[in-house]
Amino acid sequence: MKEKLHADPRGLTVTYYNGTKPPCPCVADGVMIAAQASPGQGSLQISPEKAPDDLMAVMVIENRKTGEGLRYTISDEWLPKILAWIKSDASARYDAAMGAEGLFQVEDMQ
Repeated sequence: MKEKLHADPRGLTVTYYNGTKPPCPCVADGVMIAAQASPGQGSLQISPEKAPDDLMAVMVIENRKTGEGLRYTISDEWLPKILAWIKSDASARYDAAMGAEGLFQVEDMQ
């Protein structure tokens, strides 16, 4: 993500949109770590607006300097799998998420 957007460390901003079903905060936590963004720095915001009905989450990630951006989406179909991962230990959760082909769909914002 940082490589695609040519961002310096902590050079990204993230706007996170929860889906209309009960939220799964672990996704926001993972994006926060991957993007080195945080609410305290003002670089991660949870939007009061919801993601479209068929999506579990939408993340808009932008380079602070250039404005280049990517839109990541996770389909609602992933919710049962992600909730099952949460019951695993941290290492198993990481392996499951990193090996989940098709978990994210990515679009350029430009």
